[in-house]
Amino acid sequence: MKKSSPLMDDPIISRYIPKTDWFHTSSLRRMLRAYSTVYIKPDIGRRGNGIVRVTRRNRSESEISYNDKTIRCSTDDVHYELQKILNPNKKYLIQQGINLATYHGRPFDVRVVLQKPLRRWHLSWVSAKVAPRRSSVVTNIAKGAKDIRINRTLKGIDQPLNRLEVMRELIDVSYQIVQILGSRFPLKIIGLDMGIDKKGRVWFIEANTRPDFKGLGSLDLKQYRRYLEAKKLTARR
Repeated sequence: MKKSSPLMDDPIISRYIPKTDWFHTSSLRRMLRAYSTVYIKPDIGRRGNGIVRVTRRNRSESEISYNDKTIRCSTDDVHYELQKILNPNKKYLIQQGINLATYHGRPFDVRVVLQKPLRRWHLSWVSAKVAPRRSSVVTNIAKGAKDIRINRTLKGIDQPLNRLEVMRELIDVSYQIVQILGSRFPLKIIGLDMGIDKKGRVWFIEANTRPDFKGLGSLDLKQYRRYLEAKKLTARR
């Protein structure tokens, strides 16, 4: 929430931020009335752990998905069922669900990594994270998603989108987001999880101040070397 709040307050970038609130009974009811799908996430978390998806199937029935499990229940009982799943010692956010674009039938989001080795932010990495299944709750690599070159993903996207326009907006919005966050926090590297919905609209999903680069050297050696060089410059400061 600390990283999302300044973005939601910005008059320009706020349109790219899904509706996000602290999770509690009233926010759950309000969000489920407004959106067919919502996500409940730990305020502090990594690797997609603890994320739950709630989908309203109709007025009276909802579906709760987490890990590899899915349960159906009355919409009135969703909060009761969630209490059995969520860690009572953690704070959670509730966020508007995005109908992500798909690659070969599987949803994906985009990892955008920017670094600030000196005085300016530089783009170090862009790749798609493709979920392992059509029904996957998250697109985290730790949960079985696969890193794929962004150009290859956009060429194989299932929706008829303007790839060049989407990519241009994705990068532009990422730079605007990192400028806002960089003005608030002492950041030198940040990994943005960005979404593209089925209509081609770009969304911010979350920011990671400790992005994981494990295995990415084999995906694109040139980009990986760029990341390592920027990391060395940062370490020298």
